[in-house]
Amino acid sequence: MSNDITQHGGSTLAVHQDQQFWTDQQMAALQQLGVATNSQGDLAVFFHQAQKSGLDPFKREIYMITRSGKPTIQTGIDGFYKIADRVTTKTRGTWGISETYWCGEDGQWVDVWLKRDAPAAAKVIVERNGSKFTTVALTSEYTATGPMWKKMPSRMIAKCAEALAIRKAFPEDLSGLYTSDEMAQADNSQGANRAPRQAQTTRQFQQQVQSAPKPEPSGRDWLAELDQCATAQNIRDLWKACADAGELTDDLKAAFTSAGTALTAARNQPQNETEVVDGVLIDEQGEIHNEQGAA
Repeated sequence: MSNDITQHGGSTLAVHQDQQFWTDQQMAALQQLGVATNSQGDLAVFFHQAQKSGLDPFKREIYMITRSGKPTIQTGIDGFYKIADRVTTKTRGTWGISETYWCGEDGQWVDVWLKRDAPAAAKVIVERNGSKFTTVALTSEYTATGPMWKKMPSRMIAKCAEALAIRKAFPEDLSGLYTSDEMAQADNSQGANRAPRQAQTTRQFQQQVQSAPKPEPSGRDWLAELDQCATAQNIRDLWKACADAGELTDDLKAAFTSAGTALTAARNQPQNETEVVDGVLIDEQGEIHNEQGAA
């Protein structure tokens, strides 16, 4: 099957398989599209992708966008469908998108997104010749500022996941080619400016943590001081002092809690019960009795 681009009513803009580079007429048309200003190397890569994919640059089926001096060759998701269909027909194979899922922050995947908020991610499974290719696209990595992302974010992130999965299933035909939906986030000037600031803030925070002086050991024997605590308030005050010193470990927490529980139980013990001290009975008036209970 020929990959020749549509003939444009017999014009000389069609790209043929035996071409080596853009013709003069094609270069003139590319200039009108703003592409001819790129370097010869970029134009050569663009020519290779257009010729290999069979997509028509003069119908805007495939185009090259330059951002910060770096060109990216793009198409729409329909271009991916077209290439996958053509390759499958040529090889007498099969392909299709068998499953699409969305999930929120809870990570629970569903086959239809009904919530008002945008999903956190989309997952797409593409099958080709009996093999499955699964990819996940995170909304946080692809969301753009365009109206479609605001109007139907679930569909937009699903299209990004579709592009990832189809490219994974057809690597020889789609390597180096991206959809406009995938690359829309690159046009977020605010996002582009925000990322360096976030990275700088993170680095500053890490430097502050690393450079922060560590507190000197207090030298206090917290367990010994705990033994001297006579009230629950004493224990609470000691707990706070230990925490302020940065020395409150899990073992100390357990010791403080145990001491507080024991102190509370002792305070709540009934006072009308007779105590046994060294085998001698003492009643509630403090009178000492012998083992038979006689004074």
